[in-house]
Amino acid sequence: MSERLITDWRGLKGMGWPFSRAHTWRLMAARAFPQAHKLGDHRNSHPVWRVREILAHFEAHGLRVSDDWEAS
Repeated sequence: MSERLITDWRGLKGMGWPFSRAHTWRLMAARAFPQAHKLGDHRNSHPVWRVREILAHFEAHGLRVSDDWEAS
């Protein structure tokens, strides 16, 4: 299991996520992808995802996680 608890957009892409930011937000709006969380209260705060939720989503949908995703 990974030591990392959260990941940002670069980490998500490093895991092998094939979709754009816009499509990812559409999937989150449709509740078809784990929701992003903000690190602060400001509307432009950095969005992050919980790694365990992303890995569970990948496993449930048959997506392969790249081997070196933790290096990103």
